Amino acid sequence: MTLKPFSFTASHLVSMDQLRREDVEVIFRRAQDLETNLFPLPREKFSNRVLAPLFFEPSTRTRLSFEVAMLRLGGQVLKLPEIHDLSLSKGETLEDTLRVLGAYADLIVLRHSTEEAVELACRYSPVPIINAGNGCDEHPTQALLDLYTIQKEKGRIDGLKIAVVGDLKHARTIHSLLKGLAKFKADVFLVSPSELRAPEALLKKFEDQGLTYLETPDIQSVLGEADVLYTVMLQHHRIPDPQTVEQLKKRYYVIDRKLVQQAKPDLIILHPMVRRDELPPEVDELPQAAYFRQVKNGVSVRMALLDLMLG
Repeated sequence: MTLKPFSFTASHLVSMDQLRREDVEVIFRRAQDLETNLFPLPREKFSNRVLAPLFFEPSTRTRLSFEVAMLRLGGQVLKLPEIHDLSLSKGETLEDTLRVLGAYADLIVLRHSTEEAVELACRYSPVPIINAGNGCDEHPTQALLDLYTIQKEKGRIDGLKIAVVGDLKHARTIHSLLKGLAKFKADVFLVSPSELRAPEALLKKFEDQGLTYLETPDIQSVLGEADVLYTVMLQHHRIPDPQTVEQLKKRYYVIDRKLVQQAKPDLIILHPMVRRDELPPEVDELPQAAYFRQVKNGVSVRMALLDLMLG
């Protein structure tokens, strides 16, 4: 898919590749203004604006935070029935569904199990598309809120040492985050079993952009240096062989209290959720746990993005 350069008022947002560092920083400033009430909510501007969330995969945080963001801006959310109740279940194509939704809404937030769905959406939708996750590929707005959280918690992104831990192969949140980090001057530790290492194309992008990264399967070797630890669950639903899943579970990283106590005192731990055994609840009360603040930041960042795209 050939990506067009991003323009806030005339573009789809499908990949972090579209955004320049300057674009990311514009979104951050707008989110901060909204949080601190330095900028009045544009309710009149949004009074007739409608968002359509079209989700073919389960979602709690992404879908709800987009809906809350639109409502807080003064807009409306199109209440779609379950996917099996749409005409898609009768054989209507995704292309036609997008054309129909585009006749009713001003922007579509799309999540789909296939990577190709976003390309179709960009081709056929008459209104802007925001990619809320396409298969194993990307989840750009998650990366934006992740980067925003790092910026808020640490005061900067440049110069930090960031450990990205776990299923780097299948986790679309990580793919988008790494593309986002490539726009900043951070040192990145890629911690994973060899079977779950980051895709070669992503590593090549890092090299082309001069980003410093280190690959290792040993989390202990980077724990004492990391300023940020970002982990994800094993993406078992994207691994077809159950036996492989069980083998990987036995070797998957668990960020427990004992491990965190070996890290820098000012480490922050991030997780896009859903979490499973890799991040037990015993960590929640530690000062390093920033993942629920990360969740809250999703509303501010998505409010900022919607305001900039629909403004």
